[in-house]
Formats: sequence, structure tokens, C-alpha cells
Amino acid sequence: MIKNKLQGMICPMITPLGDREQIDEAAVRHLVCRLVDRGADGIFLLGSMGEFPVIEEEERRRLIEIAVDEAKGKIPVMANVSAEGLRKTERNLRGALDAGADAVVLVAPYFYTLRNERELRDYFLEVSRNSSKPLIMYNIPKYTNNPLSVPLIAELSEESNIIGIKTDIFIDVTLMRRLAGRHDFSVLHGNEATLDLALKLGADGYVPGISTLAIDRCVELLRRWRQGDAAGAALLQTELIAVQRTVYGDNAEHWGTGHKYALSLLGLCQTHVATTLPPLSERQKEVIASALRQYRIA
Repeated sequence: MIKNKLQGMICPMITPLGDREQIDEAAVRHLVCRLVDRGADGIFLLGSMGEFPVIEEEERRRLIEIAVDEAKGKIPVMANVSAEGLRKTERNLRGALDAGADAVVLVAPYFYTLRNERELRDYFLEVSRNSSKPLIMYNIPKYTNNPLSVPLIAELSEESNIIGIKTDIFIDVTLMRRLAGRHDFSVLHGNEATLDLALKLGADGYVPGISTLAIDRCVELLRRWRQGDAAGAALLQTELIAVQRTVYGDNAEHWGTGHKYALSLLGLCQTHVATTLPPLSERQKEVIASALRQYRIA
């Protein structure tokens, strides 16, 4: 249950899979327990890092059920329910609510480019009003081709059941001028290369993709910032960028395989992915393993 304003370090957890793309229950429980114990303020399931477009519907629901059960209400578990259209989204919504998600996350419909903002507005309002749990908007135009404008985000933020947004605030910094400081709405930054800068502009928290692996640094960066140690936060930001670039590869060419391989070295999950990413080379594996040692990630 989300009782207060959503803020802090929200982890967009990877989806642990077995060799037939089934949910690896033991790994889900292990990861959730690790994130709770190491200070995450929330867990976001089935985001981009969670491979949501290619995870089967029944496996999505099972993932949510396991994560909610393991979190035991200590931190909120949010689940992405997005699909290409409203009916599929509503089916995902029912599944997430039945599985016990504390909040749902919604991306603009993807593949078909919408023609005007009224369509986007109506879509978000329809889903939010059909949800018994709070809704968080997720603005990723490079994938959806349906960007949410700042005026539309501001309008939707007045809806009582829409409590926040995950976005890259540097796409349009006027968002912070419109929404910063609201007690009833959260702005969460999603670009892990600029976490410290987002906090400086007033973001309520962040959702860094690398945090399933580098949870300690992501939590510590926020702690340093809150203590007024901007230099310490900037140093951690620099280290996170280096870890991310190594694990994801040049141009993020092995973002999923690299991330899961790094986690597998820590005994946290298997290396299976549902996406079509090619397997890592031995050289790539060596580089990732070296980065874990260099940055003392355990």
C-alpha cells in the first residue's frame, strides 16, 4: 500500500527467467529480498528492464504475485500493465490488481502513433478510473512514439488516482516548473546517467535501470544528496555511468544479457532473456566480471 507520496530510489527490477522463459520463483524472491534489505524505496516490475513486451501474460501475473508475497508490504510493488491498446491493457490491469500490486504503471499505447492528445488523455483516464490502485504514468517516447506533453502530464496529474510519472525530466525541464513540490504527485527521473542532476532540479526520486545490480550505489547516491554531499553524489553518479556502460555495452547492445550475466555472477539469477539479444562473447563476459571486481559489486 502506498500511504504517502512516492519518492526515493525505485528499482525497475529485471525479470528472472528459466530456460523456457518461465518465471524463476527462487530468483525473484532472492532479488526482492535483496532490494528490500539494501534500502530500495519501491520495486517496479515489468518495465523496460523487465522485458515487459515479451513476457507472457500468465508469467507476468505470477511474477507480481511472487514479488508482492516476498516484499511483505515493506516497500510498494508497482507493476506495468501497458499494451498496444485499451482492451489488452485492461486485461493486464485486472491481472496485476488480482496479483496484489500496490500501484500500476502505464505507458502510452505503442506501435500505432496516436493522432492527437485527446486520445492519450482518454486512454490514461480510462485506465486510472478502472483501477482500484494508484496509477503512475511512464513517458518513454522513443519506444512508444506517443510522447506525453508537459501540459497533458500536468492535466492528468490532477486526476486523484494518478500519483506520479516516471520520465526523463531533461527532455523538457519545464515539467519541473509545473510539478515540483506537489505533495500529491511525484516526478521520478528515469535516466540513470543524470540522477544527481535530476535531484538538483527537484525530482522526488529516480528509477535507474542498473539498480537491480548496483543497488548499493543507487541508494547511497540518494543518501549523499539528502545529506548535502553533492560532490559525493556526483562521484557515485560517475561510477554508475561506468558500470552501466560496461554491463550494457556500447550503444546498450547487450543491456539485457549483460545485466543478467552480471547478476548471475553474484548468484542472483540465471542468464536467460526473453528478448532477441545475442549471447555475450567470452571477451564481453570477462569485461563485465572485471567491472564487478573493480567496483566491488556484490
